[in-house]
Amino acid sequence: MEHIKSALKKAGVLDETVAHATETPRPAERRLPLQKVDSTEVSAKPEELVLRTVEIDPKHLERKRIVSKSMDDPNYIAFNLLRTRVRQAMSDNNWKSLAITSPTPNCGKTMVTLNLAFSLSRNPGLKTVVVDLDLRRPSIAPTLNIEPDRSIAQFLLGRAEAKDCFLKADENLTLGLNSGHTPASSELLQAPKMLELFEFINKELSPEIILFDLPPMRSSDDALGFLPRVDTSLLVVAAGMTTTAEVDECELQISELEKLLGIVLNKCETVKSEDYYY
Repeated sequence: MEHIKSALKKAGVLDETVAHATETPRPAERRLPLQKVDSTEVSAKPEELVLRTVEIDPKHLERKRIVSKSMDDPNYIAFNLLRTRVRQAMSDNNWKSLAITSPTPNCGKTMVTLNLAFSLSRNPGLKTVVVDLDLRRPSIAPTLNIEPDRSIAQFLLGRAEAKDCFLKADENLTLGLNSGHTPASSELLQAPKMLELFEFINKELSPEIILFDLPPMRSSDDALGFLPRVDTSLLVVAAGMTTTAEVDECELQISELEKLLGIVLNKCETVKSEDYYY
C-alpha cells in the first residue's frame, strides 16, 4: 500500500491530510465514572438486640409451685411429660404458637405456662418465648417477682417499643411481661398492632415455641378473640373447682376454632409425689 500512496502523493492526488483520514479510526476509550464509596455503608451491621437479663430465685419459684427450673421437686416430671407431648404434636403439625387458658380464674394456667416454659427451655437450643396476654390481671411478672420496665399493653397502646417489653430469664427463655390493669384488653388483643408484636417475636427473638398466657375464657372475650391467631391451645381445668358444664362450654368454643390441643387437669391430689421416683 505504501508504494501506491507514494505514487498518488507525487501525482498530487493524495495529500497528508487525506492519507491520515483514510486510516481506520480507533474507537474512543470509554472510562467508567468513579463511584464514591460510603465507608459507613460498608461497615454497617444489623444492630444486635440486647435484652435485660434477670436472675430468678429458685426458692421463690418453688414457693409459687414453679418446679421445672430447679427440678428439686419430683412434680417436675409431670411437666416433662406434658412438654414431650406438646413438642411432638407441634413438631408433627409444624406449629410454633401455643395459647394456654382456663374456664375461670385460679385454675393454675400461669403455673402450667411457666412450668412448661422452663421445662421446654432446658432443651439445648430450644428457644422459648412466653408472652403474658392477660392484660386485665397479668400474673407472670408477680409470680416470678419481676418488675418489668415496659409492658406488652404499653406496646399495644403505642407507648413503648417491643424490645423494651421483653427480658431474658434463661439462655433459651425470653419473657414478655405485663403489669397493671388494661380495661380495653379485648380490643388491643385483636388490633393490627398485635401483628407487629408477632413480627417482632419471630424476627428478633427467633423462637422455636411461643407460649401465650391468656385470660380465663369465661371472664371476658379476650381469649376467644385471640385464639384464631395461634396454632393451637391448652385448656387448664382445676380438680374440685371447674365444673363439667364449664369444661364442656370452653372445649366446644375452642374446638369450633379447631385450636384445642388438649386439656390439662390441675390440682389433682390422687398422685403422690413419691410415685414419680423410680
